[in-house]
Amino acid sequence: MDHKQFQEWLSRIDGLSLAQRQQAQAVLLGETEPSASLAAIEARVAEDRECPHCGTPGAVSRGKARGLQRYQCKTCNKTFNAATGTALQGLHKKDRWLAFGGCLADGLTVRASAKRCNFAVSTAFRWRHRFLGTKDQDPPKLKGIVEADETYVLKSRKGDRKLDRKARRRGGKASKRGLSDEQVPILVAVDRGGTTACSVLPSVTADSIHSVLEPRIDDDILLVTDGNNVYPPCAKSLGVRHEALNQSAGERVRGVAHIQTANNRHSGLKDFLRRYRGVSSKYLENYLRWFERCDLLKSSARSCLATAIGTSCTQFAN
Repeated sequence: MDHKQFQEWLSRIDGLSLAQRQQAQAVLLGETEPSASLAAIEARVAEDRECPHCGTPGAVSRGKARGLQRYQCKTCNKTFNAATGTALQGLHKKDRWLAFGGCLADGLTVRASAKRCNFAVSTAFRWRHRFLGTKDQDPPKLKGIVEADETYVLKSRKGDRKLDRKARRRGGKASKRGLSDEQVPILVAVDRGGTTACSVLPSVTADSIHSVLEPRIDDDILLVTDGNNVYPPCAKSLGVRHEALNQSAGERVRGVAHIQTANNRHSGLKDFLRRYRGVSSKYLENYLRWFERCDLLKSSARSCLATAIGTSCTQFAN
């Protein structure tokens, strides 16, 4: 962080509440890892103490349980804590949640994560998918010129004990040439600012691409794609401008239109997946979120934990 960015960061302190100032002070003074983890979890409960069961603010404190502050709603009388209703609800070892967020931010393997956090490999695997199973509450919108293109990875049933075919060695090759039902399609959309959206497609159709892009694009974009015939009806249903490049005829660039950024993302995504030596297709969507958050955005331990428990991650990002 340079001097100007630091001064801008300092100027925002004036807008912090007392509770937020206390939390920031604890971080800057260097809390122990367990207390820092619990404090990061507690940050999910805002000052209005809104009940996750009925949405009523103004819950009152009711002691502590399992290391977290407990609250009781004055309307529905139900109790809750900062993890209630999140993907991490019921997960033990809360004092290591922040450390595991750091494992995700650093892109560690399951075994390396287990060694850093001092627990079993099976626990690290379960935690990985509990942390990554939460979708971002308010993902950034794609703006301006948006490139979209699909890529494919070999379908994997790693861990499935009821195969209807002979087990394949890790990696392996498809038995059919070209595209087939042995390949899983992934849509990658990226704008020129670098904001990226990745998603597994059930099939490469206008409707499935529309469902991925519709919540992620800004109102006024230029969609740039290759010549696949599913994109024109998709762009029409989205109500956006569209330019298609005829790559089969050697057209790579037309003015400002190209899909080289999307192709670069394809390469980066496959390099990312290759690190983990075989990703089961049933977990592929989680790995795409991991790629977006940590490999592209360089998230911190706090932002990984904040996203997993449904807190806005932008306030914790590096």
